[in-house]
Amino acid sequence: ICAFLEMGKKSEDNIFRLASQFENGRGKSPYDPKMLSASILIDGELYSGTSADFMGRDFAIFRTLGDHHPIRTEQHDSRWLNDPRFIGVHLIPESDNPEDDKIFLFFKENAMDGEHTGKATIARIAQLCKNDMGGRRSLVNKWTTFLKARLVCSVPGVNGIDTHFDELQDVFLMSSKDPKNPVIYAVFTTSSNIFKGSAVCMYNMADIRRVFLGPYAHRDGPNYQWVPFQGRVPYPRPGTCPSKTFGGFDSTKDLPDDVITFARGHPV
Repeated sequence: ICAFLEMGKKSEDNIFRLASQFENGRGKSPYDPKMLSASILIDGELYSGTSADFMGRDFAIFRTLGDHHPIRTEQHDSRWLNDPRFIGVHLIPESDNPEDDKIFLFFKENAMDGEHTGKATIARIAQLCKNDMGGRRSLVNKWTTFLKARLVCSVPGVNGIDTHFDELQDVFLMSSKDPKNPVIYAVFTTSSNIFKGSAVCMYNMADIRRVFLGPYAHRDGPNYQWVPFQGRVPYPRPGTCPSKTFGGFDSTKDLPDDVITFARGHPV
């Protein structure tokens, strides 16, 4: 009689097991799978641009998981986010000091009131510091280093009229020898019903950093147009990461109140 007797422990490599613990998906992914969202996992922390409610109205940029308290963008303020559709999230070092690392988000959103005539879509790039812990008295558990700017892709036309490609569709970062300066390629389409077209625009980090170091957008009231801010900008400049490289502060919780107040009202 021939027989086979298996000795030892049977391998479980091919056994599928359900996780014993479930993770709450709020702030990590949208309720609707058709809704555009983007995320990146860095050092055990999830940075995600998504909607936080079932109705898809509370859009935010979150940091969840990890050991820190969850943090998000300001709620119900169209100056921060205005019905965004997120395309991509990337980590780009700012210097050789990891404390200066920044997260960059690419998305499209509705133009702010007074920024564009009529309802229009605008492509955006936003930055925030990886070590942002929120404010102590204001912007508690909210980003204090959030800034956004328009991502322009246009072709000069006749009579000085430019053709703008505002519907951001995808983003690709091509690495270079210097990890602080990848080349950014973005795919756009037009939002006009009259002219249909697409384009690929290229951006370098030197230009993007120059924009974020430029003047902030400001307006005196809802019936005014957005203009460059001409007043005094507090120190350290809002959007600067707390580190010994630039600001000399150990945490965003140590930032002066005037910096937090300015950051809250001038995210653009």
